[in-house]
Amino acid sequence: MNIESGGTLVVGAGPTGLTVATELISRGHPVRVIDRGERPHPHSRAIVLWPRALEALRRCGAADEIVDRALPLRAANYYTGGRRVARLRLDGLSGTRYRTPLSFPQKETEAVLRRCFEQRGGKIEYGVRMNWLRPETSSVHAGLEDASGDSTAEFDWAVGCDGAHSHTREQLGVEFEGMPYQETFALSDGECETPLAQDEAHYFMTPHGVLVVVGLPGGLYRVFVSMPPGADLSNLDAVVQQAAAQRCPVPVRLVGEQQTGSFQVNRRVAKRFQVGRVLLAGDAAHVHSPAGGQGMNTGIEDAQSLGWRLASAEPGSAGIAGVQAWAAERRYVAERVVADTDRQTKMWMLTGWRRKVRDGALAVASRTGVLDRAMPPRMAQLALAYPGSEAGIGVLKPGTRLPDVPLGDGKWLHDSLTGNALVLGCAADRRSADMLPAVRGSATKLAAQWTAKLGTEVDVAILRASPPESATDLFDAAAAAHRLLGISEPALVVIRPDGVVAHAAPATGHIGR
Repeated sequence: MNIESGGTLVVGAGPTGLTVATELISRGHPVRVIDRGERPHPHSRAIVLWPRALEALRRCGAADEIVDRALPLRAANYYTGGRRVARLRLDGLSGTRYRTPLSFPQKETEAVLRRCFEQRGGKIEYGVRMNWLRPETSSVHAGLEDASGDSTAEFDWAVGCDGAHSHTREQLGVEFEGMPYQETFALSDGECETPLAQDEAHYFMTPHGVLVVVGLPGGLYRVFVSMPPGADLSNLDAVVQQAAAQRCPVPVRLVGEQQTGSFQVNRRVAKRFQVGRVLLAGDAAHVHSPAGGQGMNTGIEDAQSLGWRLASAEPGSAGIAGVQAWAAERRYVAERVVADTDRQTKMWMLTGWRRKVRDGALAVASRTGVLDRAMPPRMAQLALAYPGSEAGIGVLKPGTRLPDVPLGDGKWLHDSLTGNALVLGCAADRRSADMLPAVRGSATKLAAQWTAKLGTEVDVAILRASPPESATDLFDAAAAAHRLLGISEPALVVIRPDGVVAHAAPATGHIGR
């Protein structure tokens, strides 16, 4: 049976697929979501959500419920030889309203995203398999199979969010560059009797392998362990319990029924994230060690950054440039995340004199505060920027994320990101009140120019220290936000729908154009 379709086909209903689908349907773009599983996956491999992913989920309408139900993680502790050598504070992240990472099982994140998608009129088709894909110049043909038989459909775009063993990637013939780690990981989620703080992560680095204990909402814990090649994993409860007893100096006792699993870890990045009108995102495009809890977060950010581009892309071949830019940006990010998690994983496994050097370096970095200053923003990807050639102004440079800073009326700067792009006029009017009308006029003109460049609507907001005069004015009491952004003179900033700065320059360079 042939079915004529349009819009976008999303293959895979995990966090990445649901995020891109929610972005699309929120923008009025037709989307069809299929998943070869008969029902949502009952297990959770990922559990940590970092602020940048939470900001993406906020733009999808999913963050508030997650924040209400999740467990904040206040710190990470590193142990070796039975003693703690370093403590990393995670509760002091700046430039965001989400000051701590959250522990929230992947299956629960998926459930919240499903509700957001379905509330907007979306439907997830479980038990539907994509058998083949054929990218054309201006469309994508797909062969689909469900319980009623085979069908073919035509779409404007297709996005493979179907995991590390992506059939979409295989159909495209895209190489998954990298290699596996030798170790296998076993995990157990459930009740646990232990004196270890539940709102912190605990890493025990031992000659036998690593043991990680992390709290979960509801008073539960995740315990996961690395195991050598060929280890007997037939009884995962016993494997995890035995490793915990061997590697931890304090009791870690699994209680009652546990959800267990095992997985092989790879470090791989797809050679291409885009082939014509087919895109790869999430685990279909990059996989890596669980160190730092980066995987689900990077996939959600892939999806949120892609959704607005697909929704605003022109039909036919003309819309391809935007997704090409997306593919280059996200592959750049993936390569750096894979490299970071690889370094952390190798750090876990060091032995001999390298282990002593590691322990000494961690201890010094912890005592001096270097660890607290350097690591959390890096793990949260708050400081991660896409390559850009413009100088920018203050801390705002093209390719960087717009910091979310508090404003004087109880709002936050990111509240002005409502789905469209934004020209933010920073009036700096405590010193240059006479410039405010010119900044407003120049911001309006700049919005018209960037509407064509980005292919999406562009709003205008004026950040000012004096009382607002219109609904689009943002009240920056005492110019605190200007200072946090490093802006001391009137400026114009263009922000993409995904919160990334596209342009930032002094307003004087635009006035009179």
